[in-house]
Amino acid sequence: MNATALIANHMNAPFGELLCAQDLADSLRVGRLSAKSGQASAALGYLFVETDPRLIASCAFEVGTSLANASLLYLDTLDHQAPRSPQWEQAVAGQL
Repeated sequence: MNATALIANHMNAPFGELLCAQDLADSLRVGRLSAKSGQASAALGYLFVETDPRLIASCAFEVGTSLANASLLYLDTLDHQAPRSPQWEQAVAGQL
Protein backbone atom coordinates (compact mmCIF):
# COMPACT_ATOMS: atom_id res chain seq x y z
CA MET A 1 0.00 0.00 0.00
CA ASN A 2 1.41 3.41 -0.87
CA ALA A 3 1.69 6.25 1.64
CA THR A 4 -1.25 8.18 0.19
CA ALA A 5 -3.64 5.25 0.47
CA LEU A 6 -2.32 4.37 3.93
CA ILE A 7 -2.94 7.89 5.23
CA ALA A 8 -6.38 8.15 3.60
CA ASN A 9 -7.42 4.83 5.15
CA HIS A 10 -6.17 5.98 8.55
CA MET A 11 -7.99 9.32 8.29
CA ASN A 12 -11.20 7.48 7.31
CA ALA A 13 -11.10 5.11 10.29
CA PRO A 14 -13.43 7.13 12.55
CA PHE A 15 -15.77 8.20 9.74
CA GLY A 16 -15.98 5.49 7.10
CA GLU A 17 -15.29 6.25 3.42
CA LEU A 18 -15.18 10.03 3.70
CA LEU A 19 -12.05 10.99 1.83
CA CYS A 20 -10.01 9.28 -0.84
CA ALA A 21 -6.30 9.14 -1.57
CA GLN A 22 -6.85 11.61 -4.44
CA ASP A 23 -8.23 14.19 -1.95
CA LEU A 24 -5.01 13.94 0.01
CA ALA A 25 -2.82 14.05 -3.10
CA ASP A 26 -4.63 17.08 -4.51
CA SER A 27 -4.43 18.92 -1.20
CA LEU A 28 -0.71 18.27 -0.85
CA ARG A 29 -0.02 19.37 -4.43
CA VAL A 30 -1.81 22.72 -4.12
CA GLY A 31 -0.92 23.38 -0.48
CA ARG A 32 -4.49 23.83 0.75
CA LEU A 33 -7.50 21.72 1.66
CA SER A 34 -8.87 20.57 -1.70
CA ALA A 35 -10.97 17.49 -1.02
CA LYS A 36 -14.08 16.95 -3.11
CA SER A 37 -16.37 17.59 -0.14
CA GLY A 38 -16.32 19.90 2.84
CA GLN A 39 -16.59 16.94 5.19
CA ALA A 40 -13.56 15.27 3.62
CA SER A 41 -11.59 18.51 3.90
CA ALA A 42 -12.61 18.81 7.55
CA ALA A 43 -11.35 15.28 8.24
CA LEU A 44 -8.17 16.02 6.31
CA GLY A 45 -7.66 19.03 8.57
CA TYR A 46 -6.42 16.62 11.23
CA LEU A 47 -3.76 15.10 8.98
CA PHE A 48 -0.85 16.73 10.78
CA VAL A 49 -2.12 15.78 14.24
CA GLU A 50 -2.94 12.18 13.31
CA THR A 51 -0.01 11.26 11.05
CA ASP A 52 3.72 10.96 11.60
CA PRO A 53 5.59 13.77 9.81
CA ARG A 54 7.86 11.27 8.04
CA LEU A 55 4.85 9.57 6.50
CA ILE A 56 3.39 12.91 5.39
CA ALA A 57 6.73 13.83 3.80
CA SER A 58 6.87 10.46 2.05
CA CYS A 59 3.36 10.99 0.78
CA ALA A 60 4.18 14.47 -0.50
CA PHE A 61 7.18 13.17 -2.43
CA GLU A 62 5.15 10.21 -3.67
CA VAL A 63 2.56 12.52 -5.25
CA GLY A 64 5.24 14.72 -6.79
CA THR A 65 5.18 17.72 -4.53
CA SER A 66 7.48 19.32 -1.99
CA LEU A 67 7.76 19.57 1.75
CA ALA A 68 7.11 23.30 1.29
CA ASN A 69 3.68 22.55 -0.24
CA ALA A 70 2.93 20.14 2.59
CA SER A 71 3.76 22.94 5.01
CA LEU A 72 1.42 25.29 3.14
CA LEU A 73 -1.29 22.67 3.60
CA TYR A 74 -0.48 22.58 7.32
CA LEU A 75 -0.89 26.36 7.54
CA ASP A 76 -4.20 26.09 5.67
CA THR A 77 -5.46 23.53 8.18
CA LEU A 78 -4.62 25.99 10.96
CA ASP A 79 -6.58 28.69 9.12
CA HIS A 80 -9.52 26.26 9.18
CA GLN A 81 -9.26 25.88 12.96
CA ALA A 82 -7.42 22.55 13.08
CA PRO A 83 -5.17 22.12 16.12
CA ARG A 84 -1.46 22.86 15.92
CA SER A 85 0.93 19.96 15.52
CA PRO A 86 4.13 20.54 17.50
CA GLN A 87 5.45 17.28 16.05
CA TRP A 88 5.06 18.58 12.46
CA GLU A 89 6.47 21.99 13.38
CA GLN A 90 9.56 20.40 14.95
CA ALA A 91 10.05 18.06 12.01
CA VAL A 92 10.13 20.85 9.43
CA ALA A 93 11.88 23.51 11.50
CA GLY A 94 14.93 24.71 9.60
CA GLN A 95 14.09 22.65 6.50
CA LEU A 96 12.01 25.21 4.65
